Amino acid sequence: MKSRLRTFVLVFFVMLLSLNGCKAQVDDQKRNLILMDLLKRSLDEGHFNPIPLDDNYSRRVYKVFLEQTDPFKRFYTQEDLALLKPYETQIDDEFKNYSTEFFDLAYQLFDKRFNQIDKWYQEILSKPFDFNRDENFEMDPEKRDWPANEKELRFAWEQMLKYETLTRLADMLEQQEKAKANPDSARKIKTTNELEQEAREKVKKRYADWFHEMKKLDKSDRFGDYLNALCSVFDPHTNYFPPKDKADFDIQFSGQLEGIGATLQSKDGYVTIVNIVPGGPAWKQGELEVNDKIIKVAQGDGEPVDITDWRVDKAVQLIRGKKGTTVKLKVRKLNGTEKTITIVRDVVVIEETYAKSAVLVDTLTGARVGYIFLPSFYANFDDPNGRSSSQDMLREVNKLKNEGVEGIILDLRGNGGGSLQDAIEIAGLFIDQGPVVQVKGKIGAARVYGDPQPGVVYAGPLVVMVNGISASASEILAAALQDHRRALIVGSSNTFGKGTVQRFFNLDDLARGFDEVKPLGSLKMTIQKFYRINGGSTQLRGVSPDIKMSDPYSYIEIGESELKFPMEWTSIEPARYTALDNDKLFGKLKENSIKRMKADPLFARLDENARLVKKRRDETLIPMKLDNFLSRKRMYDAEAKTFDSLAKAPLSIKPMALKEDINRLAADTTKTNILTRWIKGLRSDAYILESMHIIDDWNRMTATRKE
Repeated sequence: MKSRLRTFVLVFFVMLLSLNGCKAQVDDQKRNLILMDLLKRSLDEGHFNPIPLDDNYSRRVYKVFLEQTDPFKRFYTQEDLALLKPYETQIDDEFKNYSTEFFDLAYQLFDKRFNQIDKWYQEILSKPFDFNRDENFEMDPEKRDWPANEKELRFAWEQMLKYETLTRLADMLEQQEKAKANPDSARKIKTTNELEQEAREKVKKRYADWFHEMKKLDKSDRFGDYLNALCSVFDPHTNYFPPKDKADFDIQFSGQLEGIGATLQSKDGYVTIVNIVPGGPAWKQGELEVNDKIIKVAQGDGEPVDITDWRVDKAVQLIRGKKGTTVKLKVRKLNGTEKTITIVRDVVVIEETYAKSAVLVDTLTGARVGYIFLPSFYANFDDPNGRSSSQDMLREVNKLKNEGVEGIILDLRGNGGGSLQDAIEIAGLFIDQGPVVQVKGKIGAARVYGDPQPGVVYAGPLVVMVNGISASASEILAAALQDHRRALIVGSSNTFGKGTVQRFFNLDDLARGFDEVKPLGSLKMTIQKFYRINGGSTQLRGVSPDIKMSDPYSYIEIGESELKFPMEWTSIEPARYTALDNDKLFGKLKENSIKRMKADPLFARLDENARLVKKRRDETLIPMKLDNFLSRKRMYDAEAKTFDSLAKAPLSIKPMALKEDINRLAADTTKTNILTRWIKGLRSDAYILESMHIIDDWNRMTATRKE
């Protein structure tokens, strides 16, 4: 009855609209009403944990929308916000009553400031900057307020444009110094003033391009952002996606950068790398990392384009390209350094995205350990007989058993998840029949999923490696093996903490009639939650490693807890299972490992680097005096170079390809070379070496116990 009444009210509003205004305006208003009604009903009826549309909800939407609209605090002033403030607790009522007053006013104020600044930046960049003044620029928008008024807004833009010019000038001076040191260089040496003028011109062009692109966005584009704010405060993974052409639609959903093999998202105004596709061009090149912020993009030797504050789909258009062409990405690392990375675009070699293994020999002890790298929980959902991660894992485990390894390391670092069923089946390779995960919907009891097959494929020592980016299905597998006390989990930090399940809903399918305003877009909504077999959720807390190892991001908070409005951690009744009696053994293995890492100077240096990365990341106040800026940049670059070389130093690991793989790939030189390169990269991984030591301890202790 309630649903019918809402539909009647909506149709009544649409009829009223048709009696007033021009057709284009009426169509926009009609579309907005329909979208708001569909989203409101879908979230209320389908979301796993719907939140009440009250003043608290309104405050959340208000905050998120302003942050999404103006992430760097460079458009709205406090005077503007004073006009918007009365709506802070009214958005819930507007949502219920199909009103857009708040959005309309916010759009009007933003548009006014946008047109002002479009003129200001040209005036500001027409005059030289003074880089001899001792002043600072705060990079982190969360550490500064919105400008109080129009005068302060202009000053804020003066400072931002000065900073951008300074960064370009520093790069030019650095390149010129390298040219001076090269006797064969034909580069013309210029004065600092000449370079400063060139830097300003480049910044001016960057903003001319940016304003040109921004002007292409109309009010309906901005309204899509508002609808997303209405949805995303339910949880970080519930989002509204406006309709686009098929290519952009797919990019918006997957975030995939075609051509280099990476996944990105817009975060705090920056296009940020969230995943490197194993086997892709970026993975092969080796320098691009998760959490890198892309600042500029250049085609080959062309002029770099600044993409700060760009939409993801626009950035993708610059980064993707034909196989064999070159793209240069200037990125900002977590430690504050900036680096230009050259990548040759290519088609991702699918073979490299699959599970693969190697035999690792400790050259000091002679121990032989099997190593499996699983980049994702892949499966062919269109073909039940297609390739899957569980079948590949079974194959790799059996190959390692045939090689006579003394233990297995399963590497899930950077694995963002995938097929739940494959995670369950992989767990079944290492445990006897029993539960693996619990899944609970909005209503009803949790459903327990487990391994129905009796017996274990591999019963020897097992170490699972994770990090802060291991998510979803990776967390399910690691948690199950940990709860069964079947494997030791090692890693730098808790895993990501995504314990929720989403589904996409095509809003056109939910709207009956109203064909004149379609397409309406899609809603991605959280509908279920994962739980460990011990009853605790992987949500928010992730999986805590049994043994923690310091890596560059150990002291930086990443994961679900850092996203806005994550769903809370909850627990349910445990499933029925019997854990292995390994507590005493695991306790001793942990004790030995901690002692070993404390005595190892390499781990001390790795921890020192992790602390330094955290320190540098928090240093967001940038000196604007040229000499001070250059000095800071040289120091950061030197630190990064030192620890880059540390991470590449060979250790006492002799990795070898499996005999079966060598024979299988013998006729394919390309795949053989790729395998050789991957094998070689395992030599310098200190975390793998320590995992090998843990397995060596495991074997010695269990041998003693048997005797």
